[in-house]
Amino acid sequence: MLKILCQQSEKDVAGIIIIYYRVMDYDLCRIDYFISGITYPDTLKILPSQGQKLEQKVVVGDKTGVLQCLTIRDEEPVIQFKTLPGKPITAVQLTSTNGTQPDKIFAASGNEVKGYTKKGKVFFSIETALSEPVTSILYVSRCVFGGDLILCSGRTITFYRDSKEHQSYVCKDRVLDMAAFIAPNNAKVRLLLLIAHKGAGILENGHLVAHIAISSGPSRLATPPVAQVAEIKCFYGAADGSVGIITYEETTLSSNCLVEGRGLGSVVCLGWFYSNANLHLAVGRNDGSVQLYLIDVENLHLKPRLKFTYFSGEPVTSVVGGCVGTDEGELLVATFSGRIFALRSKFLIAGSVTKASHENLAARRSKLEIEIVRLEKQTANEREKYQRNSRSLQAGLSTPPLLDIEHKMSGATREGWQEVDITSAVPLDMLFIYCSKKLKLLTDSAAVLSVCSSQDSASDLLATVRCQAGTRRIWLRLRVASTNSTVLESTRVLIYALPTGAPRVARLLSIKLPALPYYSQHEEFDENNDHSIKSWCQLHVTGGFSVAEMTFWLSDILPGDLPRPASNVAFLRVHSLLGTKLYCQYQRGSAVFKSNNISTVSSVRSIISNCSIDKRIRVEISCVS
Repeated sequence: MLKILCQQSEKDVAGIIIIYYRVMDYDLCRIDYFISGITYPDTLKILPSQGQKLEQKVVVGDKTGVLQCLTIRDEEPVIQFKTLPGKPITAVQLTSTNGTQPDKIFAASGNEVKGYTKKGKVFFSIETALSEPVTSILYVSRCVFGGDLILCSGRTITFYRDSKEHQSYVCKDRVLDMAAFIAPNNAKVRLLLLIAHKGAGILENGHLVAHIAISSGPSRLATPPVAQVAEIKCFYGAADGSVGIITYEETTLSSNCLVEGRGLGSVVCLGWFYSNANLHLAVGRNDGSVQLYLIDVENLHLKPRLKFTYFSGEPVTSVVGGCVGTDEGELLVATFSGRIFALRSKFLIAGSVTKASHENLAARRSKLEIEIVRLEKQTANEREKYQRNSRSLQAGLSTPPLLDIEHKMSGATREGWQEVDITSAVPLDMLFIYCSKKLKLLTDSAAVLSVCSSQDSASDLLATVRCQAGTRRIWLRLRVASTNSTVLESTRVLIYALPTGAPRVARLLSIKLPALPYYSQHEEFDENNDHSIKSWCQLHVTGGFSVAEMTFWLSDILPGDLPRPASNVAFLRVHSLLGTKLYCQYQRGSAVFKSNNISTVSSVRSIISNCSIDKRIRVEISCVS
C-alpha cells in the first residue's frame, strides 16, 4: 500500500486523504441497549421528540405479545410502559390522529388491533373478522372527519372508518407491504401495494387502477420523507437483494432498479437515517447485514452510493434512525432474536465513556453483578426442577418449549443446488440430516459437514453438521444425486436442529425438494393477448380433485410458494436456465397445463398421475401437442 501511494502525485495523494476522511464519517460502532422477544419485520419504531428534548422513545413489539416503550438514559433502558404477554405482535405503526407529528401507537396481534398513547393508555381497540394475522397497518387522517384505518391481512386490504368496516379488496396473491398517498384533490387515498409474485399496484376507491410486474420480487416499501404528499414515489427492497424506486405519474406506474442484488441477502426491512445533514436509506437484510445508501434528495432516481456496511450475524428485522441514546443521530437495529442495538459514531461512544464518572461506572457494574447472580440462581432452580420432574415416578408429560427456528428455501441455481437458509433464536450445536435418497451436500464455513461412511453403498443419506460456537444462522445446499431411476418425484429431507443449551431437544424441519426445481422464476402474463401460449403443448386433467389438492400436488413439482387456493388459479413459471415456460390454470375438477417444453409436460403428467393414485382419486389425462 505504501509503495502504491509513493508512486502517486501530490494531487492524487491529497484526493486519497480526502476520501479517507469521508469514509471515517461513517465509521459507526455497535452499542447494545436491551433484548426483547423474537421480532417480526418493522415492529421497531422511534417516537418523534417533543418540545426541547431531543431524546426519543423506542417502541418495540415481539412474538410474546409484549409491546414496550422505552427511553435510553446513561446507556441504560428505562421502561415507560409495557403490556402483558399475549398473541404475537406482527405489526407496529406510529400515527397522528390530529394531523401533527405521530403521537399514537397502533399494534396488531392476530386479528386484533389496539391503539396506545405514549403513556400506554389504550384509546382504541377493534377485533376484526380477518382469518389471517394483520401484517401491515396504516392510518390516514381525513381532516375534521377523523381517519381511516387500513389493515393488510394475507390477500385482503380492509378499510375501517369509525371502527366499522368500510370497504375491502382481495388481491390475487399475498400483499407483502403497502404505503398510503393522498390524491391531489385531498379527497381520495391511493395505496401502493406490493403483491407476491405479481409486482406492484395502485389501489384507489377499491379498484386496482395500475399494475406493473417486477421480476426481482419486491417485498418492502419505504416512502422518502422529502417527497411531496401527492407524489407517489417509493423505494423498495426485493427478495434478490436489489433496491429500486417505484413511481406513479399520470396513470402510469413504473419501476427502476437502482442497486443490483449481486448475491446479497434478501431485503427484510427499510428505514431512513440522517447523518451529516444527508439522507440515507438504511437496508436490513436476511443475511444479517445493515447498509447505508446516500440518497440524492434533488433527484431520487439517481443511483444511491453505499457508505457503510455492518454484519450482525443474524437476520435484521427493523432499521430506523433517530436520537435515542444521545443528542446526535444513530441507527437503531432490531434482529430476529430480539437484540436491539444502535450504530453510532465512535467519537460519540468515546465521549460518553469519558464523561461517565467512576461512580456511575461502579453503579453499572454492581447492577450487572446482581443481575448475573439472579440469573444464575434462576437457572439453577429451573435445572433442578426439570431434573426432579424427570426422575419423578408420577405420571406426567415433559413439554420443553419449541425452538424458534425459521427456514427458507430458494430455487435451483445453475449447478442444480437448492439452498436452505436456517435461522434460530438460540445458538445451534448440530444438525442431523436424513434423506431416503442420495444427496449431495454443501454448507458454509461456519460448520463442519460429515457424512456417515457406512452409508456410502446405501441408497439413503445420513449426515451431521457441527456448528461453530454462537452460530444462529446457517445455510445448506442440497442436490439430488443422479440415479438410473426413470421415476420423477419430489424428495423429502429431514433436518433435526439441536441447540447448544439444555434441555437437549431437537426441532424437526421437513424440507421438500421438488421434481422441477429450475422453474423458480415468476412472470406476469395475459393469456388473451399472449397468442404464443395457444400453440404450446397442452395437458388437460379432469377428475374429482379440489383446488387445494391440486395445489398440494403442484408443490411436489414446483419450488417456492404457490398461489393460495381460490375458485380459479392461474400463474406462469419460467425455467431459470433454459427460459422455457410452464403455464398452470386450474379450478375444481379441471386443470390445464401448457409449456413450450414437451419434457416438462411429460414430467407434470407423470407426477399428477402418481399423486392421484396415492389419493385414490380418479382422473382423466389427455395431451395435445
